[in-house]
Amino acid sequence: MDTQDKLCALRRKMDEAGVNAVIIPNADPHQSEYLAEHWQTLKWLTGFSGSAGTAVVTKTNAGLWTDFRYWIQAAAQLDHFTLFRQGDTEVPSFDKWLTNSLSANDGIALDGKMVSAAQADSLKKKFAQKGIRVDTTMDLISDLWLDRPPIPRSPAFELDVAYAGETRKEKFSRIRKEIANYNADCHVMAALDDIAWTFNLRGEDIHTNPVNLAFAMIDMDKIRLFIDPAKVSPTLGAELEADGVVLFGYEAFYDTIQALDKQSKVLLDPESVSDFIYQSIGMRADIIERSNPSVMFKCLKNEVQISHIRDTAVKDGRAVVNFLHWLDTSKASKTEMSAAEQLLNFRKEQDAFIHPSFDAIMAFKAHSAICHYSAGPDTDLPLSSDAMFLTDSGGNYLTGTTDITRTVHLGTPSSQEIRDYTLVLKAHIAVATARFPTTARGYQIDAMARRHLWQQGLDFGHGTGHGVGFFLCVHEGPARLSTLPVDITLKPGMLLTNEPGLYREEQYGIRLENMVLVIKDRETQFGSFLKFENMTFCHFERNLVDKAMLNLAEITWLNDYHQVVYDRLAPGLEVPVREWLEDKTKPI
Repeated sequence: MDTQDKLCALRRKMDEAGVNAVIIPNADPHQSEYLAEHWQTLKWLTGFSGSAGTAVVTKTNAGLWTDFRYWIQAAAQLDHFTLFRQGDTEVPSFDKWLTNSLSANDGIALDGKMVSAAQADSLKKKFAQKGIRVDTTMDLISDLWLDRPPIPRSPAFELDVAYAGETRKEKFSRIRKEIANYNADCHVMAALDDIAWTFNLRGEDIHTNPVNLAFAMIDMDKIRLFIDPAKVSPTLGAELEADGVVLFGYEAFYDTIQALDKQSKVLLDPESVSDFIYQSIGMRADIIERSNPSVMFKCLKNEVQISHIRDTAVKDGRAVVNFLHWLDTSKASKTEMSAAEQLLNFRKEQDAFIHPSFDAIMAFKAHSAICHYSAGPDTDLPLSSDAMFLTDSGGNYLTGTTDITRTVHLGTPSSQEIRDYTLVLKAHIAVATARFPTTARGYQIDAMARRHLWQQGLDFGHGTGHGVGFFLCVHEGPARLSTLPVDITLKPGMLLTNEPGLYREEQYGIRLENMVLVIKDRETQFGSFLKFENMTFCHFERNLVDKAMLNLAEITWLNDYHQVVYDRLAPGLEVPVREWLEDKTKPI
């Protein structure tokens, strides 16, 4: 079926169900950001392949809402769907648009397994103000998707305590203390990275995300893991059993929550469990709404992990520098896709590398202005010596997860390109050198980066930084550096990115990204202060820097950083690459 056929079939299902609209989020039963193909409903229906978006279909209209990162991509991919540029001041949110499009007593279908309990509750309240009902018991898509990919069944494997720094029994104990603190007797977990961290398990059920499809329930006297038994080897099963874990099939989770004791007090996070799970439990037990304890435990890296992350930064830095050297010196013909393959090969040479932490963004010319561009056979540009090239990539190693972006010019940059690059570099340095009290939130650091761009009437539409997991998801909460007023203080042990950017549509884009670790700085009469430690080692492009735009402190930081980059990476590089890097890291 093409898009028009799918819309016609969906509207017939809507008529049969007696609803006037359908909301299709980009989600799975675990509220994941990145999805296994089995749950990529939004892509199947609309053709849009970005990781964030919501589609709405009424009897006469079809629209897709997505944020700044995907505006250009969505405009190119959509067919028979109107693009709504979410975040643009003139564009209504999908719920406001639907409210204005529907009438009192109209109905909306929304699959309750594909939306978080918190979002479903918010939507129900908003639509109720106009007398519009939301039914979260309907799945109108599954019967239409005849060639749907199967649920993945990759083998689960254990992350050794030598990397994790803490046994799962120790983690169970910490979580049980939090369960007791909230006067609960059971904790339900659906978020895949939380489960992976808690059980020291990894897998490959989601492309580039080392997680397993699973649910978990932790009681004060038992621990249940709901996972496809075919994924668990006898050896791993015995190890889990020895630690008090009882295994059940993946689908058995739904039967289990529907058989809960009515006296149960269940701790769960309405942001990370589906509305279906929430309603099923709420009908039978008392719910205590709190963030999963594992969320904060997970984001505060322990000393073992931090040691590995520091080592991984060197390995990954060498891979990226080898790639940039190849990009600069190799006479072979290159394209965006071949560049991605070459970088992957350099990472594969590094010890303990498993797979990329996301599909590399290799963006040449105007493609670099597409924040999350993905090269394909139909868009793959040959590289030539006349434009900007943005490379955003990362690796998942047993020893940690990386995320790095560099922007280079393959020829002679214009004065505007140099100016823009230098402004983004100033924004990057502002974060790298920030010192802040222990009460600081991410949005305050974000403003430090944007100040240099705002003064020139410029801005970028994504956050300045996000959390990063440890051999886990490259995007990890709860902390972030963005304009969103997230009420989470920055704490020592949090691993974040520092990635300001600037994008000129149809021209070029610039982004400069390092990972940074929050560490203690100093104690003064005004309180405790924190700062960032750089966890990425790779040079910036001296030929794109206008020294006259930098102050003395910024020049000093850049020169000092470049010296550290050379000192850390040079011993593991071959002579031609080492000499090339020495030139790239000379003082400006």
